[in-house]
Amino acid sequence: MARVGQARRQQRHRKLRKRLAWAGGLLALVAVCLGTWYWWGLASRDHPWENSLGMKFVPVAGTTVLFGVWDVRVRDFRAFAQDRAGNGGWEYQKGSQPFILKSDDWKPRGWEYGWNDPGFAQSDEHPVVCVSWEDAQAFCAWLTRKERVEGRIGAGQCYRLPTDAEWSVAVGLPAESGATPREKSGKVKDIRYGLHSLLGATPREKSGKVKGVYPWGSGWPPPSGAGNYAGIEARDRDWPADWNPLEGYRDAYARTSPVGSFKANQYGLYDMGGNVWQWCEDWYDTDQKFRVLRGASWISNYPDHLLSSLRDGNAPGSRGGIVGFRCVLEGGSPP
Repeated sequence: MARVGQARRQQRHRKLRKRLAWAGGLLALVAVCLGTWYWWGLASRDHPWENSLGMKFVPVAGTTVLFGVWDVRVRDFRAFAQDRAGNGGWEYQKGSQPFILKSDDWKPRGWEYGWNDPGFAQSDEHPVVCVSWEDAQAFCAWLTRKERVEGRIGAGQCYRLPTDAEWSVAVGLPAESGATPREKSGKVKDIRYGLHSLLGATPREKSGKVKGVYPWGSGWPPPSGAGNYAGIEARDRDWPADWNPLEGYRDAYARTSPVGSFKANQYGLYDMGGNVWQWCEDWYDTDQKFRVLRGASWISNYPDHLLSSLRDGNAPGSRGGIVGFRCVLEGGSPP
């Protein structure tokens, strides 16, 4: 009988330990979820949510995602490249074919430049360039896996590129109608006359159709400090003779500028105009050959090129010294 009693007590102890282990695991899971939702819920323009790489995210009214406050930086992309170089075989260092300013012409410089050497000086705080849409997708997938394992985001949350529609909201465009960025491009001529919607199905058709609306507002020319566009400084650095900078505009940078160098917009987002073009999720047109680019860059010098509604498109595998990307975080409810 003593042995039977002892066996029963041991069995009860085993069951108790299992229950305690299960409860401990549940409490840990609840703590992670509550922590994630707590910080997500507190995210605001003045108090961004910060991830493991130091990337900051804020809610944008009219979307269901948290937007990265700036473009992905060189140091963020380096963490990805270094991790993947020894973990999964991702060894891309070179491979871009940007057009680099040289002498009096745009000259393709072969395949000698890449994100870690774009052909001009970049610090860790500059936006990464010479990255393709495919590179951006790989970065987002890597960061999602990394932070799920670390318990920083939940299983239903993920990093990705913004959609064309989300980007339009974040830059402060009036409502656009249409199915693709091409069809939206340039449809609204001037919001002062109440043209707050536009027709078109693709980003390409929508591109540039909203006239008189820029990331800094409705005035032209851009005010001082509006962003990193083709300012007078660029002429001092091998600027082509037939490529004129913005008349009278200075931004202090001949190439890219560190993220956050200019004033943030109403949502707390930096460089929604200028510095580097930003990849979006969408196809540019129905033929599905190109992906959408938004925001213009440090070489943009014509009024239409600086419009908030302007879209461009490029092949998903293309890379260049004027193109980077911004992440959004999906899967939570902004405040």
